[in-house]
Amino acid sequence: MSAFTAYHGVTGGQHQSSFNDLSAKGYRMIALSVYGSPSDPRYAATWVKRPGNVYAAVHGANAATYQQFVNDCKAKGFAPLLLSATGDRNNAVFAAVFEKGITGVWKARHDMAVAHEPNNPSFDEENNAARQQGLILQQVTIYGAANDKRYAAIWHSNPGYVKWHVHPADTNYQAVFNAETQLNVYRPAHVVSSEHGYYCSVFKDDMVGGWSASHGLSSADYQKEFDKQAAKGFMPICIDGSGTGSATRYSVIFAATDIPEQRQFSKTGTSVAALNGLDAIVQSFMQQRWVRCMQVSIGKNGVNKYNKAFTWAEKDYRQTKTSDRFLLASCSKMFVTAAIQLCYDDPHIKLSPAQKVYPLLGFTNPKDARSNDITIQQLLDHTSGIDTSFDPTYKMRDIARELNLNHPITKDDICRYMYKNKNLAHNPPAAYAYSNYGYLLATRVVEHVSNMDYFQFLSSRILVPENINEVKVWPTVAHPRAGNEVLQEDQGLHAGAVDFNSDVLAPDVYGGDGMIKEVSVGSCGVAASAHALSTFIHSHAVWGNGGRAVAARSGGTPGAGTWAESKSNGFDWSLTINTRDFGGTAPDKATDALIKQIDGFLDAAPSGI
Repeated sequence: MSAFTAYHGVTGGQHQSSFNDLSAKGYRMIALSVYGSPSDPRYAATWVKRPGNVYAAVHGANAATYQQFVNDCKAKGFAPLLLSATGDRNNAVFAAVFEKGITGVWKARHDMAVAHEPNNPSFDEENNAARQQGLILQQVTIYGAANDKRYAAIWHSNPGYVKWHVHPADTNYQAVFNAETQLNVYRPAHVVSSEHGYYCSVFKDDMVGGWSASHGLSSADYQKEFDKQAAKGFMPICIDGSGTGSATRYSVIFAATDIPEQRQFSKTGTSVAALNGLDAIVQSFMQQRWVRCMQVSIGKNGVNKYNKAFTWAEKDYRQTKTSDRFLLASCSKMFVTAAIQLCYDDPHIKLSPAQKVYPLLGFTNPKDARSNDITIQQLLDHTSGIDTSFDPTYKMRDIARELNLNHPITKDDICRYMYKNKNLAHNPPAAYAYSNYGYLLATRVVEHVSNMDYFQFLSSRILVPENINEVKVWPTVAHPRAGNEVLQEDQGLHAGAVDFNSDVLAPDVYGGDGMIKEVSVGSCGVAASAHALSTFIHSHAVWGNGGRAVAARSGGTPGAGTWAESKSNGFDWSLTINTRDFGGTAPDKATDALIKQIDGFLDAAPSGI
């Protein structure tokens, strides 16, 4: 860690004195806060001794003086780096640091409200525009009156596609923190508050190693926390104060460094020599699309020829293993078709493809009488006539609330809801219409005829006998997680499906997408390694039911992108990706290009492999 010094609660004169002394000794500010009364503002700052570009700073400036400082710095080739403000809109005091050598587009704005005002874009509007321009929120400060919150902010170019969230005005910052830090790689990057109890926070998915964050600290509490963290080698990389006198409160983020780690590429696994060229294809894709974790597995005529796991991530990020389970999304459906086929083939079960589904399950009196005509095979073929404009697999929270349940929703709850409340779109058999719900319903059929939980049936009757071990149900809740699960990455945060009566945010990968994976295990909720997939499709159809078939299947849901394909030249191959956020490129466009490359490589591979 670089040598650093930090202070808080100092006057403008003391801050200026420190500036003169520390800048002459080769230190530079990495954190800055002005707070308290505009007539007697206080300052907190962190200085680090390190080489760097020329910088300029201002403090104690009113809005007009700050704007002139911005104009002058811009004309001299400086860009904004740090920014803070305190006071009401009409008597605000600003402090800022500008630096030369910051490349790329940037913008700085102040006097922004949360909502739109005439001739004054809002903070939300500026953030939306920044995202479209490929910028990232670098600094933000909140000031103004309780009923007239104001924001000043700095945005920089974002060539590394760091994903970021901003929460402009929360009174329950702890709930926001809890939700954001369940997103696996997101960390608090900047937290500021107003004396009126509002927090504005920025979370990013880059990494600075270990960190610790606290908020609502008194001066004494902050000093105690500072001493504790400094003893661990941490320094305040973000410090913000609000309020005056004994009512002053601090928000702080500690870490060993404020400089995000660079990503490193690594791989593990085995391959025949003729297929090693795939490594470069995968690495290029991951680095172009900002993917941290991926697996590719390839078999030929039932013998594995290539089974590798790839990581392009920061040094503290968990390394991907070939045995890791990735959420499969719709590639989960291939297991349902195999389970149903086994129910067709088992003389003790004697399930018929023409069996009517709802009558078999004992359902009566549907909203739409045609529901009783849906057959099991129609579910697998997506020809049941189910209205696919409503997908209950992503509406489990809403349905549970509508039904006023006193428990997390179950498969039976979903099936009964659809049977009793929804009309079909067409008479079965109908034209092809992809239905997630149809596969959820099919898992209930398996459970009914086997008297077993669907996944227990799948595991005991198919996976274990075929020595396919790297398959599991993806748990919906965030904690605890098993060590064999990859970190699924997605930006989404919404009210969760498990605790459906709570408005607490949950990551989409942990139920914020409206889905409980254990309930929707047949359509989306299986997790497996790429090796398990390529092995499975050598014996079972990747699309449709029955034995191996030349076909392919894709999967995509928050935090997951998958592919499995059986080719006419004997190759069975699959890939698993821990995200569907590909650097701003549409998911299908990004993965289609990769799949085309791998297919082309395999088509050109020596036939003797």
